[in-house]
Amino acid sequence: MNSYKLQTRYAQSLFDLALEKNISEAVYQDMLSVMEVCKQNYELRVVLKNPVIKPCKKKTIVNSIFSGKVEDLTLAFVELLIAKRRDILLFEIAERYTYIYKEYNHIKTVKITTAESLDEATLQLISNKVKEALQSEIDLQTEVNKDLIGGFHLFVDGKLYDASFMKQFSKLKTSFSKNVYEKIF
Repeated sequence: MNSYKLQTRYAQSLFDLALEKNISEAVYQDMLSVMEVCKQNYELRVVLKNPVIKPCKKKTIVNSIFSGKVEDLTLAFVELLIAKRRDILLFEIAERYTYIYKEYNHIKTVKITTAESLDEATLQLISNKVKEALQSEIDLQTEVNKDLIGGFHLFVDGKLYDASFMKQFSKLKTSFSKNVYEKIF
């Protein structure tokens, strides 16, 4: 079975169970935490992907990291993944869960990339404008890229709105390279 199907089946099963117990929001936050821990902790990723380490040892490690910090359902789910030897897909399953949760709750992920970090008031203004335009709740993610010089990139639903200075400079350069004017002298 391919990896994507496994991720989807496990994530959907967890989502359905969390929804049934009315803790889908808490499990969503747990999955975000799991993803963050996996991103930041290289050693944990190596341990989870190592087939030589026994599942009981992996469960002990996971319990020491997440016990008391996540819902019991989330911890039991991670332990189930370890028991079924699917722990190598933990990050991907957590990521897929967040996608399923957002889709169910009609939340769109919006990513804005700017040359400088934005203050809270500007982020709130952008968030309100995008919510109004999309007529949906949003999850606003920010990123800083100094190469933009100014302006921003807005990425929504697989589409990129490029309002950066670099894009404007590129358009200007293209128009100058065509040289549609004749020299009179």
